[in-house]
Amino acid sequence: MPAALVVPSPLLGPLAYEPLARALTRRGLDARVAQLPSTPFTPDDVLDAVTDQADGCAVLVPHSNAGLYAPAVCGRAGCAATVFVDAALPEGDGGTTRLAPVAFLGHVRSLVPPGGGLLPPWTRWWEAEEIRPLFPEGWFDRVDETAPRLTLDYFTATVPVPAGWESRPSAYLAFGGTYAEEQARATAYRWPLTVLDGHHLHLLTQPQAVADAVVELAARLGQAPSSPLT
Repeated sequence: MPAALVVPSPLLGPLAYEPLARALTRRGLDARVAQLPSTPFTPDDVLDAVTDQADGCAVLVPHSNAGLYAPAVCGRAGCAATVFVDAALPEGDGGTTRLAPVAFLGHVRSLVPPGGGLLPPWTRWWEAEEIRPLFPEGWFDRVDETAPRLTLDYFTATVPVPAGWESRPSAYLAFGGTYAEEQARATAYRWPLTVLDGHHLHLLTQPQAVADAVVELAARLGQAPSSPLT
């Protein structure tokens, strides 16, 4: 079991996270990327699969939508700490949390093909001129080919949230201000917080810089080397 498990957004898929896992390993924090179930999967499928892979892992590193699963995964798998990376945070303390904000569901519903069926991959939810600049050269097509295709039901479902999750050892790494509300909550929870100047896929375009920040935050939680390795 590696020291760190990078948890991909279920909307994007594991491939985009391999550069970060390699960069973390070079930085002295042995890491691998969690694999997702076969599509179309349910939230329960994702929770079970990631929990199995996180068993015995010291640091969970969830990105984006994967942050909503992190408290339940850590509670079940016994992870020592979590470094949230530009990630959504569950609502409330205990109970369940929604996988998509109500305001965002309208956009998701607009993507359902006529007659129903699977949504297009996340890479096609936006205009090409908006999404392609987020990817390094050659990466858009690779990620587009492997990104999961989900049902609308996935986004109307919820995942469990263990009581007291915000008091467990956690830190937050943000890329710019996209997740400003989450940054404010991390501050309110007294978590270590780092903000890098970047976009939502900064971990793909600048994996070493992101790995450096993740390792520094993990070290502040007592779970990683605090100085670069050669």
